[in-house]
Amino acid sequence: MKSWKKLEQKVARLRGTERTPLSGGNGKLTRSDTLDSTFFIECKHRKAPAVWNLYEQVELLAKSENKIPVLVIKKKGKHGELFIVNDRYLKAFIEKWEAKNEVA
Repeated sequence: MKSWKKLEQKVARLRGTERTPLSGGNGKLTRSDTLDSTFFIECKHRKAPAVWNLYEQVELLAKSENKIPVLVIKKKGKHGELFIVNDRYLKAFIEKWEAKNEVA
């Protein structure tokens, strides 16, 4: 199985679903890479995505302070931000984020 298909399969399993056969433009049910009923998930498998280098820098700094690394990206002139969290930290990120928001 090709690497990109393995990624789609891994992510689908994390959500308790399956990867979409013939995902993308050829998909009959959805163009999402998974059959998830809640999230539209697009998986990209790249040799060296630029955002990965940024995230690795954040991860190093976070480790030195015993914190969960989170990279937030904002595009000038656009509303909203992208939050990037490695799947290793995702559960802890969600728990801590929700706990902090309950206190506020």
